[in-house]
Amino acid sequence: MRDEKNAEANKGSILLVEDDPVSVAIVKKRLSQERYKVIVAKDGLEGIHLARTEMPDLILMDMILPRMHGLEATIRLKNDPKTKNIPIFAVTALSSSEFVQACYQDGICVFVKKPYEFKELLDNIEKFLQDNKKAKRKILIVNEDPALVTLIAAYLKEFGNKVISAPPRMVNVNHLRKIKPDVIFLDISMLKDAALTVFSIIKNSSCTKSIPVILMASQLLPEELEELALQLGAEDFIPHLFQFEEVDRKIRDALEK
Repeated sequence: MRDEKNAEANKGSILLVEDDPVSVAIVKKRLSQERYKVIVAKDGLEGIHLARTEMPDLILMDMILPRMHGLEATIRLKNDPKTKNIPIFAVTALSSSEFVQACYQDGICVFVKKPYEFKELLDNIEKFLQDNKKAKRKILIVNEDPALVTLIAAYLKEFGNKVISAPPRMVNVNHLRKIKPDVIFLDISMLKDAALTVFSIIKNSSCTKSIPVILMASQLLPEELEELALQLGAEDFIPHLFQFEEVDRKIRDALEK
């Protein structure tokens, strides 16, 4: 009974990567009072190790750290299939526009500038974790047809997924690293050359090649689409006139490959 009560009281686990003992003591105490489990790493390498072994719900990453810069630690975590989906906040006094942009491009989801009010940090943590719990998976639909995107998105949201859409011309490595989709639905029936370029971008970059790609094409027969998926090395395919109940199964299958 005690374990059940403790589990119920715990709002989530947070890995704090920070080398300043005063900051560690303050933030750990405040977050513990808010019923978060706090794990502490004193440098970037220890942060990577604890992220992989503890799998926290969220990481607070200082940038100026011993042994490894916080941004380098972030990049390594985002390139690791095991830890790539853990949200990371940059908590730092570094605030140049170039550095902030680099943080977002390399996988930081929230930038918190030191010094900060604890309530600001807490509000960001609670909002992000609540939003994260609402969606089982983040799915990117690369498609030029707004009506079709609306149809597919409505279905996927019914299953609790978070859905993002973008035309092929808007998709690049930095875009993908920023939004961090779990699965990509890629339409190759319209602007085929652009779609094939997107597929090449995804699979030729070390930080995005592990993202499963499911092909769609309304102008191809299912057997033609299947052959193209095999040729390209896509994880799966879905004809546009598909049975909706098949979609969730295909997403789960693609994520398990």
